[in-house]
Amino acid sequence: MKTYYKINEISKLYNIGQDSLRYYEELGILHPMRDKNNYRQYTTSDIHRLNVIRDLRNLGFSMQSIREYLENRTIANSLAFMEEEERIINKKIEELYQLKIDILHRSASLKACQQLPMETMELLKLPQRKCVALKTDTVHDDVDYQLMKLSKEYEKNIYTIANFNTGFFLKISDDNQIHAASVFIAGKSLQEWEFTLPAGTYLNLYYQGARDKSYEHLHKMLQYCKENGYVTGNHMMEFFVIDTHETRIQEEYITQLQIELKNI
Repeated sequence: MKTYYKINEISKLYNIGQDSLRYYEELGILHPMRDKNNYRQYTTSDIHRLNVIRDLRNLGFSMQSIREYLENRTIANSLAFMEEEERIINKKIEELYQLKIDILHRSASLKACQQLPMETMELLKLPQRKCVALKTDTVHDDVDYQLMKLSKEYEKNIYTIANFNTGFFLKISDDNQIHAASVFIAGKSLQEWEFTLPAGTYLNLYYQGARDKSYEHLHKMLQYCKENGYVTGNHMMEFFVIDTHETRIQEEYITQLQIELKNI
């Protein structure tokens, strides 16, 4: 029965770089023997330690805490470590379950999007919506960077951007031009938010294809409001229902436009 293993054998067995094995030795976590040619020889004791290191590193334990545990193993310490491992595993299970729920929700939403009425003006009664925003002078091509910048500030309560309503708040300039004022993330699952979009009636329109048609459609919506005597509110929004996160084909993009209406 073989009792000693060379560094290259251990490296292949555990899929771990030889530099990492040397680093563990420097930290005092591994103690390989040396043969007459000064080559490292790893024993079954080192393999046991590598099993512990691998499992604890996968759970996020620091090298310092792993070293302390390996050097001070007792039944009490082992039980304490097992309790901490169980706590971390349960937390990961909760996170994975939430991620699964988010994915199922997004999948259902994508399927439902196939039935949306395109280029049709409709009035929607909408509830209050939680929202966070980031002021920007960006153009559409920069949206992913802006969304990532915004989500970074709220990463503790956002699992997957695609499971929230994302888009731009829009403003009309003095020369009647529409431009993006800020990028936003909205959703009832937000645990932290800056403000809420008011409940009420919104003029809504979906269209399919490249997003460069938004301003053309918005001008039509504003004209529709004028013709029907609707007074617009403070919020005009462009939502990215389906975009580059779900498809590379621009013809499959779906954009949602909303204009808040007053006194309806």
